[in-house]
Amino acid sequence: MTIEEAFGAVIRRLRKERFLSQEALSKISSLDRVFISQLERGKQQPTLITIFGLAAALSVSVSTMLTETELLLIFNKVKLPMHDFKAIPYEILWEQFGGNITSENPAISSPKTILIADDEMFLCQFLSELLTSQGYNVLIATDGQDAIDMYKENPGTVDLVLMDIMMQRKDGITAYKEISKFDPNARILLMSAYSSTSLGNMGNFNFIQKPMLPPDLFNNIRELLDSVTSKSLSVAEAQPVLPQ
Repeated sequence: MTIEEAFGAVIRRLRKERFLSQEALSKISSLDRVFISQLERGKQQPTLITIFGLAAALSVSVSTMLTETELLLIFNKVKLPMHDFKAIPYEILWEQFGGNITSENPAISSPKTILIADDEMFLCQFLSELLTSQGYNVLIATDGQDAIDMYKENPGTVDLVLMDIMMQRKDGITAYKEISKFDPNARILLMSAYSSTSLGNMGNFNFIQKPMLPPDLFNNIRELLDSVTSKSLSVAEAQPVLPQ
């Protein structure tokens, strides 16, 4: 069973539990009905925005929905006699396999603080909920300048900056340079809906492309936090070539 198939099974169960047709869920979530059908069949990758929209439409927290997806994957992996997933209450799955999540995803040894910088508050709120569910402390900045100010106002407390490239008032590249100048060891993960190649020659950044799946985001963050020191990023001469 793939992550897509597990997520689709969870969405299908939640929808049926609430007596919603795919058409009704489509109207509530503003997602295309064909897209929802593909999602439930495990034929479509869920994106961050998709997950957030479905969670709101189904009146369930994002963390609960993702945990249930992981529980289903664990249930499938242990190769017990399979039953129809819709007949297995979430509480039963958690009681039987919740310990596996704790052992496979150990708690963070010490609280880590992530500063999220994005001018789309909808996305900021989602990322905040997602990262908080993983044990991180979260600060939110509304743009590049706000990120710079918050980083300087909290010296030594921000472990990683997760920052969008395209922002009003001050873009992520400029903010990256100023934060790196203030703290050369700053760990910064840039994100954008544009690919790294389409953004032009902007330097050797830690980068993740939107939309990203939660496991990809978690892995990128953990790898960066686990590094002894941030990569040596030469940005002094880099000039962003932002898409028009």
